[in-house]
Amino acid sequence: MSWRVRAALAIALTAALAGAGYPLLGPATARAQAMETSRPRDLVVGTPDGARADRVDAARSGLARTPLPMSHLHVEWRAPARTAIEQAPLVDARGVTYVVGARGEVIAIARSGAELWRAPTGGLDAGPAALLSDDTLVFVDGAGEAVAVREGIVRWRTRFGRPSADGYASPAPLPLEDGGVVVATGREAAVLDVAGRERARTGFLEPIASPLVSALGRVVAVGRSGAVFTWVPGSPEPSRVGSFGSPITGSASLADAHTLVAVVAGGATFASVDLIRGTLAARSVATGGGIWLGSPALRGETATLAMLGAATETAVTLDASGRESARAVLANHPALARLDGGAPQVDAPRATAALLVDPSGTVVFVTLAGDAGAFGAPGRDTDAVEILSDVCPRPSGLSGGAAAAGLAPLGPGSFVVACRSGAVVGVGGDVAGR
Repeated sequence: MSWRVRAALAIALTAALAGAGYPLLGPATARAQAMETSRPRDLVVGTPDGARADRVDAARSGLARTPLPMSHLHVEWRAPARTAIEQAPLVDARGVTYVVGARGEVIAIARSGAELWRAPTGGLDAGPAALLSDDTLVFVDGAGEAVAVREGIVRWRTRFGRPSADGYASPAPLPLEDGGVVVATGREAAVLDVAGRERARTGFLEPIASPLVSALGRVVAVGRSGAVFTWVPGSPEPSRVGSFGSPITGSASLADAHTLVAVVAGGATFASVDLIRGTLAARSVATGGGIWLGSPALRGETATLAMLGAATETAVTLDASGRESARAVLANHPALARLDGGAPQVDAPRATAALLVDPSGTVVFVTLAGDAGAFGAPGRDTDAVEILSDVCPRPSGLSGGAAAAGLAPLGPGSFVVACRSGAVVGVGGDVAGR
């Protein structure tokens, strides 16, 4: 099929969807993507398999599409990145893992654990990354520049915003169905096409603090105060639709078509904002003096969060109303006594816990100290917690932050962990029923 036929079909499909009332995020609401007619080129669109965004997908759900391992956990491979890692790994449809180092280098690791390629980019203070439809990896650096790498080569750089001056990492980019991406830094956001050309741009009333989310055909962003904004690319300004009432911890996630959830109030409360009505609701308050560690793993209306107590790390599963349906102890650690002799004080670590869930309810995690583990949903083959020790080197004390930068599903019966120390670890095991 020639590029002319492909282009005509794409235009016809876009027009049909728009006429049918479907919300479109991207070229239907902004400037069209330019095409070079003298050089035919295949454009990959849609969302291939894999964990292509921070927290797996554009909803930041933490939901694996393939079964996660529940028992007989073991290290399948361990690859040295030879650089510190501060962001979660990404995985494409072939099972290739991508990590971005602290100095902006991008490393691709095969499903076997062998390094495929390494690309230095010079992009310092790299934020979280996203994989576009054609497996181009995009991240935003501290200078306000979007950097794109594919097959070991820097494909393009686009400066779209002012450098971040306060040390905050840029929010995770949002990959689009048309092969483009929404990127943000500070108060600015832009839609770029697959070649890095700008299609739309806007500014927010306050700096963006959370990974961008796609909902209702719009880009959703949470500011540092907890204010929630939506933006239709092509419109001049975003709209403020509600607020969490305080800064959020970790990532905001989309629980259903119009409900955004996040941990707020310094880890005390798990709350939701209705993107249509703008209403705020507290779903659950951390009990026993503990704090939620943020970034829930969502399976339908069910959310699983990690809670740090005075002497334990616990995973708690909540239904849509916030009622607890399950609890599992992930780790024990010495209680930190207060100087005044009172009850042990729980301090929020610099990083949030790492959790994933699959459609059957199996949860995998990495504790703050660097142990990996898994457990099944209550009533399954087993709901006992299995621990695989020392997957990531242990940090010096809980207040020093988590040992893992993040994790992602790697394929049936496996997941991958990016350690802050620079190790990338593939973990495998048996799935439920085997």
